[in-house]
Amino acid sequence: MKENGKSKVILADRDGFYLQRLKRCLERKGEMLVQGMTDSGPKLLELAKDLQPDVILMDILLSERDGFWVLENLRKEGIKCICIMISAIDSDKLVRQAINLGAEYYMAKPIQGELLLERIHQLLDHETVRENHVTKEEIPMEENPFRNLEGEISVLLSRMGISASIKGYHFIRKAVIMAVEDEEVLVGITKGLYPDIAKMYKTTASKVERAIRHAIESAWKKNGPQVYFETAGYLPSEKPTNGQFIAALSEYFRLQKEERPKKIS
Repeated sequence: MKENGKSKVILADRDGFYLQRLKRCLERKGEMLVQGMTDSGPKLLELAKDLQPDVILMDILLSERDGFWVLENLRKEGIKCICIMISAIDSDKLVRQAINLGAEYYMAKPIQGELLLERIHQLLDHETVRENHVTKEEIPMEENPFRNLEGEISVLLSRMGISASIKGYHFIRKAVIMAVEDEEVLVGITKGLYPDIAKMYKTTASKVERAIRHAIESAWKKNGPQVYFETAGYLPSEKPTNGQFIAALSEYFRLQKEERPKKIS
């Protein structure tokens, strides 16, 4: 049920600044009311029970319990509302899992505010059906051998406490993908890797270096050391350099990739 003619919305994301931006985006035209915001899966389920929203917008990665857990329990509790996943992880496998668990739509960050509003209105007006919710517009479906890798790196960085809202997150992810594809890029990280990433993001090599260093420093104040130990197999006495950090992550994912069984056609 709408409240004062406005659609009721609940937001869930671990990034508080992103939640505030999303709230402003949704409420600026006066057609929607954000009733609650949280970074916790269990808290989101509580809010959904109490407030009975029209729409839930949530990331996969939430504290305590993830978005998939929320979707499963919304179904068990019989709570009927439109659920839209908004995540930096755009793995096709995760998209399908979200849809199978009851999400009506899945959008990959970063998203355009107008596009999000348009999709919400379409879903509220019942103008689209579930089979058409995952479109090439948001999640390109062409074959990409590194799509799952990108999603796995995103999960790892988020576990470390590196937020998708900072530049260093995207630079590290790109650097690790490049290093998994070609180990040689780590030989000349200053003269090769940084400038290459800078060109992709239309910035400078020095800004890429600083952003990555800042992201690692941020991680080291959170869960970085523990997750780094899990991936690298050792914990350095000091915060790793940019090169050490990228090399450790790329080696971890390269070994994972080599160990996976090949598909039988």
